[in-house]
Amino acid sequence: MDLKQLRTFLHVAETGSLSHAAKRLNVTQPALSRQIKMLEEDAGVALFQRTGRGVVLTEAGERMRPRARLLAEEMERLRTDMTAFAGEISGEVRLGLPPSVGSVLAAPIVETFHQRYPNVKLRITQMLSGAIQDSLLNGRLDIGVLFEGNVSPSLRSHPLWEDTLYFMTQPAPRWEGRDTITLTEALEEPFILPGPKHGLRHILEQHAGKMGKTFNVVIEVESLAIHTELVCRGLGSTALSYSSCQHHIDANRLVALKLIEPQIERVTSLVWSKDYPLTRAAQAMADIVKDTAGHYFTLL
Repeated sequence: MDLKQLRTFLHVAETGSLSHAAKRLNVTQPALSRQIKMLEEDAGVALFQRTGRGVVLTEAGERMRPRARLLAEEMERLRTDMTAFAGEISGEVRLGLPPSVGSVLAAPIVETFHQRYPNVKLRITQMLSGAIQDSLLNGRLDIGVLFEGNVSPSLRSHPLWEDTLYFMTQPAPRWEGRDTITLTEALEEPFILPGPKHGLRHILEQHAGKMGKTFNVVIEVESLAIHTELVCRGLGSTALSYSSCQHHIDANRLVALKLIEPQIERVTSLVWSKDYPLTRAAQAMADIVKDTAGHYFTLL
């Protein structure tokens, strides 16, 4: 058994699909299948059972999964520790930020990092959290900021701050004089939300599901700018943090009502892959993200 085989095993176990795991790891499905076959030959037992809908772990596979995870994490820590003996920080860092975070933190993060580490090439990407997670898992990003929700167990996370979610809608007489709305009442409205892979959508649907209710999603949008503009135009309502919509609120294009019963909180975290240990440059970026966030938000 080797570390590559164990990591392949963990991704197949998580996705329940050879094709999905191959896409995530950016390898061909035959190459991934060979890795699993070699691992099963070394183990002397089948680890997956093939089904019409993908693969599921056998009893032996279930027993292997937690130990494989521990071995992979220990190797990550070892590699990270060894980078501490390297010399001057150089190389490249690829950072992914969701739009609502990037609009506040991107400029000060880049300015500080570039001043301290001028020899490191920076690549900053703005995308929704589902795309950030996929890019972290397949190695296209080194580090990212995500909203906690359906975060993959193949990612390591460090909580940064917590936001309260607000019901956002176009101004209308029926909202005048109000500053709160229950989730039950909000669910009666048509909603504009990102797709199911987005952490915001996952959190909201979890809370609605606990009440035996669902969201009436009339439009799915994978862009925060388009998302908020459509709400401003009255095509639906949504739920977002106050800071992500403040310029629209100040311009009287949106009304923000605090969601209650329940109050919904969203944790923002610094995230990186367990399969790709942080380089010294990426660790330096992580430290700057934490410090910069502390100037704008109340850290957890």
